[in-house]
Amino acid sequence: MPDLDAAIHLPYADDDVLVYGVYSGEDPAAIADFKEQTGVTFPLLQDTGSFSTLAFPAGVGFPYPRDVIIGKDLSIRSIRNSFNPEESDALIVELLAEAYP
Repeated sequence: MPDLDAAIHLPYADDDVLVYGVYSGEDPAAIADFKEQTGVTFPLLQDTGSFSTLAFPAGVGFPYPRDVIIGKDLSIRSIRNSFNPEESDALIVELLAEAYP
């Protein structure tokens, strides 16, 4: 997550790109400790209803976490099982160039 913070959250904060970490099933105190230890600055949200695992299933053999990029029109533009800074950056630049719906 620190790489996501450095590559996406911080550079694009002024462009209204929002980054959230969503966790489900983990102890909130452990997540708070993780955030403090790693220095992650974007919000970490608890999914108490397991919506994220239902909406974005990993599938067989795919690890958590997943990176989901959503466009200005709220459509899912990308779901990845690993963070690729170059691919994510290119897609974000493309999405920022799109007009609002």
